[in-house]
Formats: sequence, structure tokens, C-alpha cells
Amino acid sequence: MKPMFRLYFIFLGALLVTISTQAARAPMMSVPALGKAAANVEAVYMLNGDVISGKFLKFDSKLGLVWEANNIRPALQIDPSGIDRITFIGTGSIPSGLSRVILANGNALSGQLDLADAQRVVMNHTPAGQIEFKRAHLKAIIPATTGVGKIVFSGPSSEKDWIFGSSKNAAAGGIGNLLFGGGAPPIPPKKNTGKFEFKAGAITSNGTGATAGRKVEFPDKALIEFDLDWSTTGRNSGYFSLNVNLFTDNLKSPSNGSSYVLKLSQTGANLARQSKENDNFMSERLGPNARVNLTGIGSRARFSLRTNKKARSFFLSVNGVQIANWKDKETFVGKGNGLLFTSRASSPLKISNIRISQWDGSKPIATTDTTISPKQDTIRLINDDTVTGTIIRIEDGKVKIKSSFGEVDIPWANSSLIQFTKSSQEAGDQEPGKGMVRATLKGGGILDFKLISWVEDKLEVESPVFGKATLNGTMIDSLSFNASSKRNSKAKTLTKKELKKLQRDKEKADLPLILPPKK
Repeated sequence: MKPMFRLYFIFLGALLVTISTQAARAPMMSVPALGKAAANVEAVYMLNGDVISGKFLKFDSKLGLVWEANNIRPALQIDPSGIDRITFIGTGSIPSGLSRVILANGNALSGQLDLADAQRVVMNHTPAGQIEFKRAHLKAIIPATTGVGKIVFSGPSSEKDWIFGSSKNAAAGGIGNLLFGGGAPPIPPKKNTGKFEFKAGAITSNGTGATAGRKVEFPDKALIEFDLDWSTTGRNSGYFSLNVNLFTDNLKSPSNGSSYVLKLSQTGANLARQSKENDNFMSERLGPNARVNLTGIGSRARFSLRTNKKARSFFLSVNGVQIANWKDKETFVGKGNGLLFTSRASSPLKISNIRISQWDGSKPIATTDTTISPKQDTIRLINDDTVTGTIIRIEDGKVKIKSSFGEVDIPWANSSLIQFTKSSQEAGDQEPGKGMVRATLKGGGILDFKLISWVEDKLEVESPVFGKATLNGTMIDSLSFNASSKRNSKAKTLTKKELKKLQRDKEKADLPLILPPKK
């Protein structure tokens, strides 16, 4: 057989393997957004595509949004009817040990559940403090249990104990290559000169090959979490590729250490075991890629990996949604106590809010679990058993349910998911109605309400679920306005000259600033 024909058949065989692999792949998953822009960006995004960076001052029903644009005096008054969304630099943090409540209208918030009976629900420690609403608004509860235990590391708070470097082997590119079903085509390797640096509570890379590692006392059952920001100036969502070596014995090289390697991009994730064989380190992937679409959620996500050394099992969640689980059938390969991040993209990456804690081994809640409304109220226990019936009351650490074998009290700490039958729920609008805004909360919660005013850190709102309340402004990541209006996807940051012209036009007309739609 001539070389040309042999090459043809090799290529044809590879192509057929690719097609069959693509056909067998699981569908692309989606996850909720933490916010439409990174937390370090404070800006007003207008419906016409204009972007005004600066600082939020206040909001009221008469003046609209009062915004201090960079280097512009006096402050701008912006009519809410022209706003797409506002993003904020928040200073609040999510306390641990809070339950997550999902409402019938698709909203979700975290807090302490004090009471739920046949008529009402009472919660504390929410962004609105204590709230009360009708039980009919309740769809599901993810209880705060002992799933998260002692925290062994939280940071970064300084560059102390971190080792920063640059890896020669961190070639750019995504997970796999196009020919064999991995996504992006291979990119020719370039000289890696990227570095990480500590800045304002985060470690930030400036290019390919940047590494940042430190020693961590991993528990035998560990929950490893961090926020990743891959925002790029002028774009709502950029590209990222990040490797995370876990249980590594080499903090200077991602490819020369016994460890597990979590590989992340905006389209997927996989986990590989890396071990030494005949003086060379070999990498072997554990199971298929997890396919997830992060391109439509902005440029920020929270990754949570649960690891069990004895069982050699791994569960990956993004923004609170489980997207993958892997099992290593061989002996546990990690030989160290190192955590190592490696950037594989030329664009900047910011890693913050790293937390490593003990985990009780209970499985995380999958994405579809909270969207299903069962025929009966259902309690899923941490051992995956279920109890069905009619939930009568939740109080004092117990869930009372009337089941086929009588009334029983289920300990709250033994419950991993509580779902309510659809027949007990009020129908709610899945999109904000006219005059309503949608708040994206820290930790991934969502609330729809009418915004009455916002001064300093206090929002006066009226919710269709819990009525009038005061929200804590430090817990707000972003506010979205005018849900039914068309948006211009081509964002343009206004110059100082353009802003001054708008200000002069506003002063002449003595009206709130309204930016005209672009043709």
C-alpha cells in the first residue's frame, strides 16, 4: 500500500472514531450565573450597549439611578428605563451553615430556616434579614447539614507560604483536541512567561504557564472550593484554561509530581491521575470529559470538588450544580499535601475565596434535583434513602412528615434535599414582571422585586413573595432591569468626552439622563 493511501485510511479511521465519540458524548450542561460581570467591575450597562464605569451613589423613584462616572462632576442621573444591568463591587461574604431555599418562581436565596408549616415559612439570616412568606411559594430546600466541617484553609490573605513560578510544560489549549473529540484544536506551544501575583485577596495570573502553589493539610474527606474570574476588558465572557494539581508532592511543576489533575475550561472539565512510571510521569484520565457551558454566564464561577481518599471518589460542582463524578479504580495516587494552580491561557485569571474544609461524604445535589416537583413531598436522606408523604412541619431540627407508615420525625441533619409537590405550589412568573428588577446575590442566589430605593447599603424593596423588606446591599452582585426589552450585545465604554456631552444635554433639558437606542 502506498504511503499516501495508508495516510488516507489512518485519517479516515480517526475521523470515524471522532464521529462515534461525539455521538456518544453526554449533552452540554448549563449552570446558573454568579453575576453577569466580575465582582471587581462596577458599571452601568445600558440597553443600547453603552457602558458607564464608576461608582454607585444611590437610587430612588424620583431621581432614578445616581451614578458617579469616573472623572465626571456632578453625578449622572440615569433613567432606569434605559438600563440593562448594574454590577457592583460587593464587600459582603456568605456565612457558612445556611440552607438554600428554591422558590416556585425560580428565585433562590440562602438563610436559616426557622419554621415551615402548612401555611407559612419563616427564615432568618437572609439578605433581607428575617422574612416570612406563604408555604405555597416553596419548591425545594437544600438543608444546611454537617456536610461542611472544620475549615483547614481559607484565603489567600497574603502571599505568605505561596510559591509562584512559571512552568515550561503548561502548553496553551483546551481539553483535548478537535480530531479526537476534545473541543479546541491544538495551539502551537509558546514560551511560557506567565506569573501569578497576590493582589487584594486574590492570586492573579498574567499569562500562560503561571503557577501558584502551597502546602495544605487535606482532610481524608475534603471539600475544595475556589472562585475563578476570567474576565477580559471589553468582553462579557472570555476564554480560560486552568489546571489544578491536588495532593501533589511538587509545588513547582504541574507535570512532574504524583497527584490528581483537575483540568478546567469554559466548555468542560476532566480529572486525571498522574504517577511516576519508569522514571517518567504519566497522566491517565479518569472517565469522560464533563461537558458544561460557561460561556453564557459571564466570566466568573465557583468550583467545588469533593474528594474521598479511601473511596477514591471525586464530585465536581460549578456554582452549586454537580456536573461530574469520577472514580479511580486503582490505589490513591496523590503522594503529597500540595495544591498547585497552573494557567494554560494567555488572558488573565483571578483565583480567590479558596476554602478547604472537612466533608462528611454526603453526595452533592445534582442540577435536575431541585427542578423536579414530585407527586408527593419528598425527603432525600444523606444515605440516598427517600421518605415520601405530606410534610406537616419543619422546626427545631426536625422534619415532620405524614407517610404511608404514619407520622415520623426526620432529623434535619440527616436530610440532604426536601422537595414539595407541585400541587401545593403557587404558579410564579419565571421572569421579572414590568417594573421589577432581578438581583443576583453573592453565592448564586436570585431575587425578583420592585426597587423602591437604595441608599448606602440598604435597599428598600417590595417582593411578590415576602412583601416589603430591607435588603443588605453588600450581598448584591448585580441588578438586571427591563427583562422584556431588547439589548444591544455590542458593549462600548463611553469616553470622558461622551459622558460630559450627555451631562450637558441632561442639564439643558432638566431631565434624568436617558441614553437613546442605537440604530
